[in-house]
Amino acid sequence: MKKEKPIVVPYGIEYLGDWGKYFGKENSYNLEDYDFPHIVNKVLTGCGYTEYCLTNEQDLVLISPRKFLLENKISQHLEDPNIYYAENKTEIIPDYEVNVDKDDLRVRKEVDPEKKRESVEELKFKVIEHVTKCRITYHKPVKILVTYDSFRHVKEALRTTGELDRFQIVVDEFQSIFIDARFKSDAELELVNNLKGLQKVCYVSATPMLDKYLDMLEEFKDLPYYEFDWKTMDPGRVIKPKLDIKFTTKSLNASISKIIQSYLAGEFETRPRKDDVGRIWNFRSDEAVFFLNSVAGICKAITTNNLSIDQCNVLCARKPENEKQVRDAFNYVIRKKAEQEGIKSPDLLKGPVIGKIPGKNEDNKMFTFCTRTVYLGADFYSDCARTFIFSDANIECLSVDISMDLEQILGRQRLKDNPWKNNATMFVKTTRAGLKTTWEEFKERLDEKERKTISLLNSYNVSEGKHDLAEKFQRDAKVSHYKYDYVAVNCHAGKDIVPVFNKLMQVSEMRAFEIQQTDYADRFKVINTIQTKGLTGDINKSISDLANKFKGLKDVVSRLQFIVALGDEDMTKDELNLFFSYIPDKYRDYYDILGFDGIKACKCQESYVKRKIDSLCGNSHKEDKVKEEICRLFKVGNRYVNKDAKTTLKGIYERLGYDKSAKASDLEQYFEVKQILTSDKKHGLELLKKK
Repeated sequence: MKKEKPIVVPYGIEYLGDWGKYFGKENSYNLEDYDFPHIVNKVLTGCGYTEYCLTNEQDLVLISPRKFLLENKISQHLEDPNIYYAENKTEIIPDYEVNVDKDDLRVRKEVDPEKKRESVEELKFKVIEHVTKCRITYHKPVKILVTYDSFRHVKEALRTTGELDRFQIVVDEFQSIFIDARFKSDAELELVNNLKGLQKVCYVSATPMLDKYLDMLEEFKDLPYYEFDWKTMDPGRVIKPKLDIKFTTKSLNASISKIIQSYLAGEFETRPRKDDVGRIWNFRSDEAVFFLNSVAGICKAITTNNLSIDQCNVLCARKPENEKQVRDAFNYVIRKKAEQEGIKSPDLLKGPVIGKIPGKNEDNKMFTFCTRTVYLGADFYSDCARTFIFSDANIECLSVDISMDLEQILGRQRLKDNPWKNNATMFVKTTRAGLKTTWEEFKERLDEKERKTISLLNSYNVSEGKHDLAEKFQRDAKVSHYKYDYVAVNCHAGKDIVPVFNKLMQVSEMRAFEIQQTDYADRFKVINTIQTKGLTGDINKSISDLANKFKGLKDVVSRLQFIVALGDEDMTKDELNLFFSYIPDKYRDYYDILGFDGIKACKCQESYVKRKIDSLCGNSHKEDKVKEEICRLFKVGNRYVNKDAKTTLKGIYERLGYDKSAKASDLEQYFEVKQILTSDKKHGLELLKKK
């Protein structure tokens, strides 16, 4: 890579789309200025890069590694006719959400060739039709969304129109090319091959693959590399999340179950909040988002804790085998409860059980379970959800890549109103002794696989039966999954299939070794990797040093005295924000509610501080008042759209200082309800009678 001068983002710009709006197009970042292949490290997740791509004035193809991401983005642009999701209905994107080692992964399910051909032809036709409509009817730039696996069909369609060179190609979350290479390397290799020769290509990510690995690949090693600089003009803009790491030798399911049971028991974490008009209340987290890499792990959590589908939103790849696993888990709970209640023929779940990411103003369930399918780029809009991450380094495909996955996960919660937006708890099982090996031993295996690969390709080059040998290589790769060599088969290289050296697979294996044997070697290595990555927020050395002095104090009184003393320092608001981002959240809450003078008035005694805050919050659980107000404003027999009901409930809670995040489903506490769908296809509730 050739690292270029950083792109300095001006003060006050939080989202890239605002740059041109406030500073003018000529003074802002413009993707159309880069008519050559390059890499962009946007540094921050949630900075609006994808949104900028979908709303700028350039014809553009956005290539994503995940259907979930594209579905999430297209749901936010339903009123923009110039944005089209080019979905191949027969496309199968294998996922590695299975509780097995990669060597045991099942062979990809075959699709009926005729159905596949018809789906591809339909996709191409719709792409061409969409381009025409944008030009003639909408008079807007053409925007096309497509997965890595189906890009080649969009490319062929645009080539047919003669307009391919007009389009900027953005490869979103391009680090997935390397991550997914271990599980569907033929598809990733095909994407890289299809991008060759195209000039307007931008590989973008907030967590790009490590430099040393990019430099190992011909496709990336000479590309210009640009990085957004968010710190120079506005240091307070870059606040890294707080990560609470918990190491365990027990099963991760035990840790998940402990959290679930605390939520079910109503033991919610709370934080005092102050709104714009000075009202103070205790805000509680009654939603939890769990990130795992295993559908099996999700199902175990469901069955262990007797969870129903009404309590859970399961977000994973929509594959038949995943649907069956999840449905079986929920049905197991239904049968178990029915048996306990003496019901012989319970109603079992038959419809879809894999959910979708709720949009803005849509209700969230108490528990959301996510696999890697939704790690990348998806937007969550909960105002109270906490984040929990589970990583087991002893199962290779289930460990979180601290350098890439972790920061992606920490960027999923989008609402600033969520007090836990920048917080997460991570449960880790480090590499056990029996799995540890040396780099020398691993390198010996790599070298042997490389030797065999070169030997096999040489045999192909001199063979008279090239097609037959290529077919054999193709079958072997599907069955052995590159266990013995790195021979892949390029299915779209021309008139015939051609075997090639799959360098992506080799590099991906090297990174997997580094994750398991280095990053997760022990608890010290995990912490060191996180600190090196900067996930603990080491942004400003002087403020960091101040926070370290604070952490060195042994008792709460001394710490509160330290905070009060900061009031005499000449610190800016941004510097104070940075300082509080380094220390436990409760001190930030004390300062936000009471200020320096309020803490001082409590003689820096934590018991006095808490008592003062409780008195300011007043009686936050005014159940009778809340019920009276709800029954006054909501009438039996009426129908209410979920969004409107939630807005009304939120107003009641805020008015009465009731510490609960509003959901339309809250009405079920006071009324018997019926789920409805209005004439304009909006979800809602009909109130049948009072409880």
